[in-house]
Amino acid sequence: MDRTEENRQEYKELQRRVKREVSKAKQKAYDELYTRLDTREGEKDLYRLARQRDRDGKDVQQVRVIKDRDGRVHTSEESVQRRWKEYFEELMNDENEREKRVEGVNSVEQKVDKIRKDEVRKALKRMKTGKAVGPDDIPVEV
Repeated sequence: MDRTEENRQEYKELQRRVKREVSKAKQKAYDELYTRLDTREGEKDLYRLARQRDRDGKDVQQVRVIKDRDGRVHTSEESVQRRWKEYFEELMNDENEREKRVEGVNSVEQKVDKIRKDEVRKALKRMKTGKAVGPDDIPVEV
C-alpha cells in the first residue's frame, strides 16, 4: 500500500527471488519426470498418456454441456440427452418454414443446365483450404 522507492525495490527483489525459486522447482520436476520416463514404468506411462490424448482428440462427437431454451447449462449425460431429444422432436415435428408457400407469388419455370464435373473441379481449385465453411457446413478439404 505504501508506494515508496524503498518498498518498490524490495518488491522487485522479492519478485526476482520468487521467479528463481519457481524456475528451480520447475526444473526439478522436469528432471524427475525425465528420469522416471527413462524407466520401464515411465515408458508405459508415456504410451498410456499418448493413447489417452489420442482418444480425447478423436472424441469430438460427444457433447458434455448443452444449454436449454432458458439458457441454463446442463452437464449430466441424462439431461444432455433429454435436451437433444426435445430439440430433434421439435425440429422434426413442427412445420418447416421453408416448405410454406407465400400466397400470390408466381413461380417461374425455366430450364436449368446440369452442373458439370469440370465446373465443380474448377471451382474447387479456386477455393483455398483452411477457410471457414459456407452455408452447407462442408469444408473445402472434403
